[in-house]
Amino acid sequence: MKHIRIAFIGQPNTGKSCLLNSLAGARTIVSNYPGTTTEIIKAKIKLEESLVDIIDTPGIYSISDTSAEEKVTEKVIFEEDIDGSIVLTDTTAIERSLYLILQILEAGVPAIVALNFIEEAQKKGIHIDAEKLESILGVPVVLINPLTKMGIKELTAKIVQIKELPFASFAVRYDDHIEKAIEIISKELIEPMSFHKRFVALRILENDEDFLVYLKDKEVLDETTDILRMHPDVSRDISITRYGEASFIARLVSTITPKVKVRSFGDRLDKVLIVPLIGPIITLIFFGLVLAILLFVGGRLQDLLMAGTEKYVISLMPTHSTGLLASMMTQGLYGLVAGVAIALPYVFLFYIFLGLIEDIGLLSRFVLSLERPMKRLGLSGRAFIPSILGLGCSVPAIRATRVLSSEKERMETAFLFATVPCSSRTAIIMGVVGFYGGVLLALSVYFTMIIAFFILAFLLGKIMKTTPEPLIMEMPPYRKPLLKNVVSKGWIRMRDFVYIVIPLLIAGGAFYGLLAEVGFVTYIIQPFKPLTVGWLDLPAETIVPLAYGFIQKDLTGGMLMATLGPNLNDFLRPLQLYTFGIASSIQIPCIIAFGMLNRELGIKNATLISCVSFIYGLLIAGTIWRLISWIH
Repeated sequence: MKHIRIAFIGQPNTGKSCLLNSLAGARTIVSNYPGTTTEIIKAKIKLEESLVDIIDTPGIYSISDTSAEEKVTEKVIFEEDIDGSIVLTDTTAIERSLYLILQILEAGVPAIVALNFIEEAQKKGIHIDAEKLESILGVPVVLINPLTKMGIKELTAKIVQIKELPFASFAVRYDDHIEKAIEIISKELIEPMSFHKRFVALRILENDEDFLVYLKDKEVLDETTDILRMHPDVSRDISITRYGEASFIARLVSTITPKVKVRSFGDRLDKVLIVPLIGPIITLIFFGLVLAILLFVGGRLQDLLMAGTEKYVISLMPTHSTGLLASMMTQGLYGLVAGVAIALPYVFLFYIFLGLIEDIGLLSRFVLSLERPMKRLGLSGRAFIPSILGLGCSVPAIRATRVLSSEKERMETAFLFATVPCSSRTAIIMGVVGFYGGVLLALSVYFTMIIAFFILAFLLGKIMKTTPEPLIMEMPPYRKPLLKNVVSKGWIRMRDFVYIVIPLLIAGGAFYGLLAEVGFVTYIIQPFKPLTVGWLDLPAETIVPLAYGFIQKDLTGGMLMATLGPNLNDFLRPLQLYTFGIASSIQIPCIIAFGMLNRELGIKNATLISCVSFIYGLLIAGTIWRLISWIH
């Protein structure tokens, strides 16, 4: 069987994930690229008689070394021994995509150009002559629509033949001085080389230090300096020539038919969302509705799952035996019930909603609408991008702080993740506080976290005195989401929970059963009584789920049930449920997030953020409990 390795390359919002889901479904693996914290997605599929490994690279605008995403894509292209690439292209903005395509061709990487969003282009009066573009570039060009499967069969036929594709016949020609410098550097490159020497010479001229290792003698750069004296910024001049070539090709293959501009619903919605006061209000109302729907639908699912799993688990529990093994088995099964019934419905539903607003194109607009309020708090508008990501998971959110320009801004934003409820904390708030205490009690936890967010942001702004930067981001067009694609992305994000967290819940419950049976629990909880009983007015045993929560927040609800019992209303009053929800939610969510903080900001800053966040959460939980008790 023939083995093929290809890379998916393209700019952001060109539909790479949609195409990957169309080809591979949920059979994908999300992981960090070795030596980095940048995610790539891998999939292994069978096409005809070939086994195809797909590497989906991060969205980039060009091959360069100015961002982590570009560096990773560059490494995939030149170090992963790929047989070729699929370059995803937005047909509505083909000129912008052609710059990246020209770089791929210069590198000598066999390529298939996939033109996506054909229907959107036609609605705008844009027609692309695919045959003419194929003739100019000398590579296959395929019109696709992953949602309707249009062109997918033709694309897969090209993929299995990618090893037989000839090198592209097209090459960008630069002015005589740059061409002379390319020739000189090319002669001084090491042999053998699996990609074009011309491209390596260009990357060296564009000041990409990663390619200097291919030079035999770096003194040759002094010779090119004299030749390029008419080009004080040769990197810029190379880019200008490449952009000019991309623009020229776009004009050759594009036919634009002027159409009467009709204001669509999306246009009218955009007009509202960018209004300074109305936009943020609509955004907050929308997320409030999402939380309400999650509470209602998740609550119904939790009812069904609790009834089903409890009935099944009770049948597995040892009824007549006692002792160490029986206690461990009973507590482990309680952990399983909590994992399936409490966390599963809320976490998965949240990822479905997140996937929907991503695919529709609303997420970026919500980010933009809340940019002004963030700046009023002294935060960069860019800080809202990682904050929104934090609603899904704090780990990629912490990594996303790289979009901020200074370490002070990154620190300031990282502190705020303690008050941004990730999907795991949502499972605690909805699955524990909401399910056992009611909808209003769960919403009050969210409201408290919002107030805690603004208080913390205000204090950090006064202490750190950062200068906010303007937010510049691309607004993708509104698109109809494909349910299969949304569910597939939700499952990919959810998979680690099923494979890792649920087994940890079972193991954690069993370990607690062991500690309880041998009498160690008392010695563990006794030193923390001033914190749990004294400050938080919670049962002393709740220190166990609070401590487990630092390992992984998804463990908190399960360990609470394993510690106190499946019916929490027998042990906790509504106010105690609320206090527990605040204490377990306002803090750095897990040890994995702590590890990412350490990686991004250093162990000293990671420890400072985690300790301050933990104290801040306990301070708010205990203070509000005392205020409510005093009022009553």
